[in-house]
Amino acid sequence: MYNNALKNKTKLFKAGNSWNFRVTSKDRKALDADQNTIFEKIIDPNGQKIIFKKMEAVDPSLDSFMDTFYQEHGDLMKELEDK
Repeated sequence: MYNNALKNKTKLFKAGNSWNFRVTSKDRKALDADQNTIFEKIIDPNGQKIIFKKMEAVDPSLDSFMDTFYQEHGDLMKELEDK
């Protein structure tokens, strides 16, 4: 699984109230990521590994549909959330 993976070490550092891992430019390019890319964070149950998995981009038309749907049916969605 990790045969062709980019491997290197990185340190945890504090920035404001958050803790961060640095992503190098080389890593960012390999991920084809930018500031708008969303990742899913997975922490293994033993607390020994953190995996960041790039999320698939959302189709803008679906995003637009969901915004409109929530605007038109917000009361129904709130009712479902409360159940």
